[in-house]
Amino acid sequence: MIVNLTNKRYIAHNPFFAINFSDRIRGMIGRRFDAVDFDAMVFTGCNAIHTFFMSQKIDVLFLDSDNKVVGLRKNLARWLMLVRYTKAVTIIELPEGVIEHSGTEIGHVINVSEELVAGLSTLMVKKNMAQEMESVVPYSENDK
Repeated sequence: MIVNLTNKRYIAHNPFFAINFSDRIRGMIGRRFDAVDFDAMVFTGCNAIHTFFMSQKIDVLFLDSDNKVVGLRKNLARWLMLVRYTKAVTIIELPEGVIEHSGTEIGHVINVSEELVAGLSTLMVKKNMAQEMESVVPYSENDK
């Protein structure tokens, strides 16, 4: 799962981590987001993407080494040669509209660590996200 820790909202339930060379090169080419297979694609150690040969527009989050959103692109068009944020070290590609729906903004902190939420995934699907996150990640208005 990918969770916006700042506003305690889901971003993705079933992300795909593009780790090996072929997955990183292919990215979303010839793929479509699907809640069953994957609803986000994560590239670590990366600060730039292209959208050649993609079949759909995407939303993109650019995260720094602290998993803070340093850049975002909503409804990113296909066939762009380069989209880059030099401060980014992780990129999350999402279906069009997810950034708006999740309320994610520049400066929000995103959890991309499977370890933090792995034990809670079943509970979080069945219950309110904010209630579950409060018990795991302390949050106050001063954290903004």
